Amino acid sequence: MGIERFKFAAILLAATLLAGGCHAATIVRAPADGTERIVSLAPSVTETLFAIGAGPQVVGVSQYCDYPPAARKLPSVGTFLTPNIEAIAALRPTVVIGPLTSSDLREMRALRAMGITTVAVGGDDSILQIEHSIEQIGDRTGRAAAARRLLAGIRLSMRSIEERLNRRPVRSVLMVVGHQPMVAVGRGTYLDQLLALARGANIADASAQAWPRLSLEYIIASRPDVILDGQMGTDPSTPDSFWLKYPSIPAVKNRRVCGYPEDPTLHPGPRIGSTLEILARLIHPEAFAAGALCPKFIAPIGKASQ
Repeated sequence: MGIERFKFAAILLAATLLAGGCHAATIVRAPADGTERIVSLAPSVTETLFAIGAGPQVVGVSQYCDYPPAARKLPSVGTFLTPNIEAIAALRPTVVIGPLTSSDLREMRALRAMGITTVAVGGDDSILQIEHSIEQIGDRTGRAAAARRLLAGIRLSMRSIEERLNRRPVRSVLMVVGHQPMVAVGRGTYLDQLLALARGANIADASAQAWPRLSLEYIIASRPDVILDGQMGTDPSTPDSFWLKYPSIPAVKNRRVCGYPEDPTLHPGPRIGSTLEILARLIHPEAFAAGALCPKFIAPIGKASQ
């Protein structure tokens, strides 16, 4: 399993833990003298901090924080489930920001006992939660106006995609994140919501699970028009022999099986507008002048099933 798979496994675990319910975070305002030193415990938090202009105040990040590139140069302090107390304390932070899943960990309680402020922001299971987290981080860092501008830009880009697809047919879609087992994007996740905005009908919505394991029999019977397979990636040299064994699936028959880039697609946070565009281009390539992202696996424009 590669680093992207490890990161996504962490995201899945976070979603599972959040589903169990957590108390809302209390927002504490940033110091007025501009001496903030921030440690981030989640990729979505790090991306948001940089997106609202707080990047210079970030002194440490979690193991999986790799965007923007500047974040990769910062010291790593473990993960949001296993934060390294010593590494965090050595950075002399004024605040540690993480997801709700980390709010009551033993390590976080220890940091609070040392006088270090810890802030837990909302989850990233849905578009609404992602937006709320951006607002919380903006409030905590004294960048509420920047957070509002960021959210306005995200909403504008998403509306433009929706308008572009307004008259396009809804296509049934399977979005796979792994083959062993066959795990799909399911109901209630932010990716499920983005698929719907991209005029895709998620065949995994029949399951009550957020990340269901689907059988090949179910997939074949569901006859998806489009298959988005994260296992394939976007490398045009990647073999597509797995799905070619099932030519009765419309997506295979009409060459609408495609890989997708795990970054940013599997990264909840301020780049969800970009993720929506990626999904829209893969589900409805004919709606975009530039066509699809990986033409090897997608039928040429004009020959796709409607």
